[in-house]
Amino acid sequence: MRAIFVAGTDTGIGKTIVTSALAAYCALRKGMDVGVMKPFESGLTGEDKDLLPWDAITLKEAAGSKDDLSLVNPYAFEAPLAPETAAELEHVQVDLPRLDCIFEQLARAHDILFVEEAGGILVPVTRNFFYTDLIKRWQVPVLVVARLGLGTINHTLLTCRYLKQEGIRVVGVILNDLEGKKDLASKTNPDILARYIEVPLLGIFPHLDPAPQGLPDRTALARLVEKHIDTALLLGQDQYLSQ
Repeated sequence: MRAIFVAGTDTGIGKTIVTSALAAYCALRKGMDVGVMKPFESGLTGEDKDLLPWDAITLKEAAGSKDDLSLVNPYAFEAPLAPETAAELEHVQVDLPRLDCIFEQLARAHDILFVEEAGGILVPVTRNFFYTDLIKRWQVPVLVVARLGLGTINHTLLTCRYLKQEGIRVVGVILNDLEGKKDLASKTNPDILARYIEVPLLGIFPHLDPAPQGLPDRTALARLVEKHIDTALLLGQDQYLSQ
């Protein structure tokens, strides 16, 4: 099984678009059969939402996946809250063995599987069980997505160092240019982070204008990854093999 867990330093930093772009690149440029999974998605009743898990739909379309949406996104909640809290409010029992089975099914069915979390690595999934516990349970390495701008040095170092402390392999960091600012922090952060993170800085994903929900331009996303991300370093290692 070959799987990568895409984690973020915070919520709303663009993990879905980066994961979608990587999935599109692997499918269109590398000719791989790509699977995607977002175990938990929250906030289906947010602004301009229609009770559909649009993050999961976006991932699925970008990857060209034929998997059922219920496998790509086993748990979807209306409230924009951590999975544990949202599940409690909606009287849903999170079934970890069921998640295990879905993960194994998807990982074995595809050349590569991208699993995207929601929020940060210490967001609780269920009682006393966090995303870090899920990562260790599935024994997959982590790709960290962080914002490019102000505040990212602290958040990125905390995330990477905690993952290392937990014995979780971090394969690299991608900075996402969410705001498109050309301020001093955005210009200097990559060099400072590269000095301290102890894992590869794989590139800066460029700023994008908002796209229509669920309709990613797969070709454009693949082209951006090819141009801005060190894919040889990201994909050219055997450390993505689950144990």
